[in-house]
Amino acid sequence: MKKVLTKLLISALSATSLTLLVGCTGDKTVNSAEQNTTDKPNIVLIMTDDQGHGDLGYHNNPIIQTPNLDKLAQQSVRLTNFHVDPTCSPTRAALLTGKHSLKAGVWHTILGRYMLGPEHVTMAEQLQQNGYTTGIFGKWHLGDNYPYRPQDQGFDEVFIHGGGGVGQTPDYWGNTQFDDTYYRNGKEEKTQGYATTVWFDAAIEFIEQNKGKPTFTFIPLNAPHGPYRAPEEYITPYLEKGLNRSMASFYGMITHIDDQVARVQNHLKQSGELDNTIFIFMTDNGSSYRPTKNDLSLTKGHEHLGEKYPNWIPNSGMRGYKVSVFEGGHRVPFFLSYPNGKLAAKDVTTLSAHYDVLPTLLELAGLPASEQDIDGTSLVKAMRQGTDESLKDRAVVVTNQRVYHPDPTRPTAVAKGDWRYIEEYSKQFLFNLADDPGQQNNVLEQHPLVAVELQNIKHQWWSDMKKAGFKDRYIGVGYEQENPVRLNAMDWMEVPEGQAVPWFIGHQAPADEWDHVHWLTKEDQYQALPWYIKAKQAGTYRIKPYYHDIPAGTPIQKKYCVIDANGKIYVERVWGRASHCVVDVQLQAGEQKISAWYTDNKKQLTKDKAAFYLYIELLSE
Repeated sequence: MKKVLTKLLISALSATSLTLLVGCTGDKTVNSAEQNTTDKPNIVLIMTDDQGHGDLGYHNNPIIQTPNLDKLAQQSVRLTNFHVDPTCSPTRAALLTGKHSLKAGVWHTILGRYMLGPEHVTMAEQLQQNGYTTGIFGKWHLGDNYPYRPQDQGFDEVFIHGGGGVGQTPDYWGNTQFDDTYYRNGKEEKTQGYATTVWFDAAIEFIEQNKGKPTFTFIPLNAPHGPYRAPEEYITPYLEKGLNRSMASFYGMITHIDDQVARVQNHLKQSGELDNTIFIFMTDNGSSYRPTKNDLSLTKGHEHLGEKYPNWIPNSGMRGYKVSVFEGGHRVPFFLSYPNGKLAAKDVTTLSAHYDVLPTLLELAGLPASEQDIDGTSLVKAMRQGTDESLKDRAVVVTNQRVYHPDPTRPTAVAKGDWRYIEEYSKQFLFNLADDPGQQNNVLEQHPLVAVELQNIKHQWWSDMKKAGFKDRYIGVGYEQENPVRLNAMDWMEVPEGQAVPWFIGHQAPADEWDHVHWLTKEDQYQALPWYIKAKQAGTYRIKPYYHDIPAGTPIQKKYCVIDANGKIYVERVWGRASHCVVDVQLQAGEQKISAWYTDNKKQLTKDKAAFYLYIELLSE
């Protein structure tokens, strides 16, 4: 409660008044913790990763098998014009805060640009304040260290992998989606079985343990994000249909999710909780399974599928996939079922977005509206009546930044009514989806006034976004909430032009389309770069840099370990086949930089080998 009120004060002092939604404003009613918890609905929110609009049987895909999700869709309010960001972390930030992702300070998936600052009050915190027990199971990807972790952002129970996917650099060393080690409330926990099953097992256990109390169960899955891996029994049926292994694995991951959705629904039904549960299924961006990726064909050999399934229109006929600001990159499924809410199953065509989910849930749950400066608006009226005239003139802006500092020239789309205005680098497009749902005919020259109107909306939006400040994020060290702190190379900062960040390790042979990104055995391509840290207090901090993470036990095979602590250099001898060194350094309180590497050259301290992991601990005085 104290933490939420502190956040509210911070937000109130820095709030901006301009909303991103033209023609509507965010709700500003003050929350109250004095709520009766007995009749509040439970909330289950399932969000898959990289599953596009067309990757569902319900959306006329004749190949994929998703019978349980298809049934859920039939029983739900379906937002058919629902938009998210083109990549995962920005979508998560907007979903949980009710703000545009840029205003929430999240615009990338690496480089610290994915960390959700503690000044933002999340959906979990607002529900927690109103009597809910909250849990997250799966993928967080909004910060792996204090103060950005889910346990710092309103979740009572946390069971997640690290980073943006299983096996990425922040994750536990050696994870492959099978029999992995994950993090429960910040502690390592060994598991058995396939990752998606593990998340749903934990979510169901959480629901059961808190039966009779209002719960928010957030299940943001890592699947079907690549590398595409699933239990073999889910892959084989698609191989038998003639799909290559990559596509068969991607579809197998989704069919496995479909079975798990049925499991949690059946549990709720058997426990008598299903009717009083707001049950949501959505995805975080467009499909990652697209015709080509990095000039590699993903559908090679699939020409026969068009002959076998002549009515199949891949990607729901939309242009663009994940990372694209064309429609296929950000229009995604959204199904909401709430039997006690008396919401009839229907299509709702109102233009809507991820930041609408927070105010919608608060209204459906009978809770006070958010007092935050949010960009979303409740969709309950549209869900009940099929439309909401007050929203007919709204606009939604979608951007794909993925750069160190946000840039107004990066790809951006403005949606208003049937119009889509797109700026993509030096090109401009205008499409009318009523006539051209596939966005094939640029009609900008025929409708210049429409283009100017939407361009002005984009300029207004950018002016509002700049007020947020686009802050650097610093990882807390020396705080009692997390001491020691484990840093990893996905959070390196100040990356030179042309150098990538080592974000995917590659513990087992990845699928062909992922082979180009793994850094294991390619370590010499990376030079040590700084982490941004914020020391709670001045004092002695013990530094342990590792070439590979602790479980690997990989020997350094260099003579000297070098620490650059905010410009002060420390050098320590490395002995034998040691996997790390130990260096005690003096840090002042506040924001600073730290980097670590290994060398054989004591005189010039050349950066021969980067430390991809670094543990830092405040020593007791």
